[in-house]
Amino acid sequence: MASARTPSLDTQPSTPGPRPKRRASWHRQASRPIIWWMAALLISVGVHPVIPQYRWLLVHMVTLGLVTTSVMLWGQHFAEALLKTRLAEETRPTQVRRLWIHTGMIAVTMIGMVAGLPVVTVLGAVGVSATVLWWAGFLIQQIRAAVAPRFAFVIRTYATAAMLLPIGAALGAVLAFSPGEPWQGRLLLAHQLVNILGFLGLTACATLFTLWPTILRTRMRLERAQRTSAMLIVMLVGLLIAVGGALMNNVLMGAAGLVLYLVGFLVIASELARLAVQSARQKHAAEVPLFPALSMGAGIVWFAGTLVALLVMWISHTGAPVGEAAASPLNFSLLASTVKALTVPFVVGFGLQLLLGAMSFLMPTIMGGGPRAVQAGLAEMSRLAVFRVVALNLAIALFALSESDALLPRALFLGLTFGTGAPEQFGSVSRILVSLLALLVLASFIVLMKRMVRASVRERLQQRADLGMPAAPPTQTGQLAQAGRPAETARPTDSAATNLNRRHLTGAVLAVASVLGLSAMGRAADPAATGSAASGSGSSPGAGTGDGTAAVLPTGRTTSVTVRAKDTMRFDPDRITVPAGDELVITVINDDPTQIHDLVLDTGAASGRISAGQRATLKAGVIDRSITGWCSIVGHRSMGMELQIVADGAPSGTESSSDSRTAGHSHHGAEPGDAGADPLARVTADFGEVPSVTARDPRMPEPVGPALEITAGEKELEIAPGVMMQAMPFNGTVMGPVIRADLGQEIAVTVTNRGAMEHSMDFHAGTVSPSVYMQGIKPGASLHYPLTTDHAGIWLYHCSTMPMTHHLSGGMFGAVIVPPRGIAAADREYVLVQSDHYLSPTEKSGTGAHAISADKIHAERPDFTVFNGHATQYVHEPLTAKVGERIRIWVLAAGPTRSLSFHVVGAVFDTVFKEGEYLLRPDNPNGGGAQALDLSSAQGGFVEMVFREPGTYTAVNHAFADMERGARALITVTQ
Repeated sequence: MASARTPSLDTQPSTPGPRPKRRASWHRQASRPIIWWMAALLISVGVHPVIPQYRWLLVHMVTLGLVTTSVMLWGQHFAEALLKTRLAEETRPTQVRRLWIHTGMIAVTMIGMVAGLPVVTVLGAVGVSATVLWWAGFLIQQIRAAVAPRFAFVIRTYATAAMLLPIGAALGAVLAFSPGEPWQGRLLLAHQLVNILGFLGLTACATLFTLWPTILRTRMRLERAQRTSAMLIVMLVGLLIAVGGALMNNVLMGAAGLVLYLVGFLVIASELARLAVQSARQKHAAEVPLFPALSMGAGIVWFAGTLVALLVMWISHTGAPVGEAAASPLNFSLLASTVKALTVPFVVGFGLQLLLGAMSFLMPTIMGGGPRAVQAGLAEMSRLAVFRVVALNLAIALFALSESDALLPRALFLGLTFGTGAPEQFGSVSRILVSLLALLVLASFIVLMKRMVRASVRERLQQRADLGMPAAPPTQTGQLAQAGRPAETARPTDSAATNLNRRHLTGAVLAVASVLGLSAMGRAADPAATGSAASGSGSSPGAGTGDGTAAVLPTGRTTSVTVRAKDTMRFDPDRITVPAGDELVITVINDDPTQIHDLVLDTGAASGRISAGQRATLKAGVIDRSITGWCSIVGHRSMGMELQIVADGAPSGTESSSDSRTAGHSHHGAEPGDAGADPLARVTADFGEVPSVTARDPRMPEPVGPALEITAGEKELEIAPGVMMQAMPFNGTVMGPVIRADLGQEIAVTVTNRGAMEHSMDFHAGTVSPSVYMQGIKPGASLHYPLTTDHAGIWLYHCSTMPMTHHLSGGMFGAVIVPPRGIAAADREYVLVQSDHYLSPTEKSGTGAHAISADKIHAERPDFTVFNGHATQYVHEPLTAKVGERIRIWVLAAGPTRSLSFHVVGAVFDTVFKEGEYLLRPDNPNGGGAQALDLSSAQGGFVEMVFREPGTYTAVNHAFADMERGARALITVTQ
């Protein structure tokens, strides 16, 4: 049996040391799953666009993989130190096996969730729960074996929190089966509360009672610790009340529980702050390890801030007057969606920072080797500490604050960026660049960990060489005891302290400059989303005419006007008269409650994207000519969002430079071409040319699982051979995924907007409130859509953001297929979805991608009518069949405008199913057949046929004008 020695409980916990090599070996073996989770997390972040359910996966890699495994490892470490229990070395292999089994069960859970296999997810969740309960039982055994341990409340909290995790896992397992609303939202919120506030929050707070003063090299008196520890019980009670409120759909009950939890945590946090002040006033023999202190301190602050934000969100989602809070069945569904904005602060700001800070202190300490070796290891883990902590936390703050349109988050965002950028200007490019910096900061932990090991070993060898003989390192108990006691020696000299402070200040300045610089680079690379010209890119006197007319001298006066973007797709006012020579300042207010708007002038000045209810100031400069302005959100200008600025008193010949442009141009990322070109001129393609993209698989997909993620955005994609379109795809393709579901299946769909403009979702197969589930999704936000397939057929889904014609013709549509009951087996099943597309002949991006043409949409003059998102793709890669096989083809007319008369040349349909009912069956008494399936826009069905001879058959839209624009597919039939 290994002896266990600790100092008095007024100091901090220590670990036994008679057999340091064996103990260090046990820690190395037990920490390997944590290292693997770190590596897996970094790899997953790099490839996340191709991972289904990537958001869920990344969050659970941190919380379930990294954090839970670390809690089980280091929780055992503290249990032995605080309880003074004696564990035989024979128990170590069992502890390591438990950690590996736990890791394996987490992996099973993740595989089941990503693959959409709820049974596998449940099996994994059961395994995770079993291993955690196993560990909790082991802790309880050690508590019972301990003799009057004064810090036993820490280990009891570990065991209690561990018992909460299976409850959270059970709630998550139920969610895997998509229970539908209103339970989907209630269970999701309860799951998050139990796991984050319960398991993670309680465990972290209990650990801080001992680890925080140890890191700060100060003391926490036993009586104060025991008195403050009562707040852990308060937090537990508050948690249970909040979870009950979520499950019972009682907002007031849940809010009361959250208030109780928050009060308990704030009392503990105030004691931790007192210890920090106490440490700062003390003299230390060695420096306080900087990174552990800063990282864990930042995690404590983030936890407090996110708890307050959660409480505010909770109260704001009453859904009814205070006395009727429990009457709205969707209260917690909406709240669960909103709370996703707190994912980054909770997971990264609190959980990951607390974990990395703790490990940065514990690993060098556990390695041992004497004070010099420990200090060398701590110094490596604290390398560039200020830069790392400031950069990561500023990045987290920008991500978190940009998710809210409220006044306070907006003010904080402006303050953190020193007024250089607003939340709506923190676009997708800025987010990518800043997140890459944050990822590098997190990844540096692994590099520094390796450096720490080398430094510790080097110091240990040097120490033995200095002594001239092998010397056993001091016990870890002694090291932790020294770390926990305030030293009696003096502080560093004033000169050394000054140099140290300068280095820290330099690190902080570099971190702020790096984050804000990358954010600014992102804005510069995405000017349409940021309105970077709004800071004053107006014309200089006389510069606007460009034709040699008389210059307008500035008057020195400023004209200020307010323009409102209305939900009628108009600016109010839409005409402004300004004295020539005056400087014009426009305050643009977005009064549209559902959509983002902006204002762009033909001078280049722009307001930037403006969210609903927000405002922006546009400095137009000196007005020396008449100017045209418009909303640059795709399609908004064509619907009437134009503004005329008239220069009163300007010389003749100074009309707007855009007057000759066609008013219907979308100006979505486009460069104006020949102003005199026919806006209705057709864009053509060489259909004999092989497409540069691989043909989309037309086969009927496998059934979808209980959860589905769809992303919306903007991207340049090929629509016909050699012709690129400024597309708006779902999941990165013109035409989103084909969703196959069973009759009566419930699917939890998460739609995430990764684009620069607002999008939305309308599932024709769903029966939900449009005002709740078809609302606009702002850039960077997500919406949860509970889809229940109650009726058979092939159903259209599409973006319903106005103007819908632009979004659908841009590619934002797809199909949901629900086979009818008793459907006969077919040898092959295919899916063909027709869509029509309208391209501007004059407006192209820098790479030649055509903008969507409002003029052609209104004139109903499509350039291409295609199957499955690309003209002629199935001419070059035909569908296949064999003689005698029954072939079923599901067909949908997605529009936005054209109908479809589906016909297969050389075949007769013996089965026709249209809009939920059979029109023809093979055994019909009349011996009838069908030659075409007629579908108006948004209608669908399927046809079946049997080919009698080999050959090449052609599936077409028998409205031949549409067929000649690309709506055809070959079917190769062989023996």
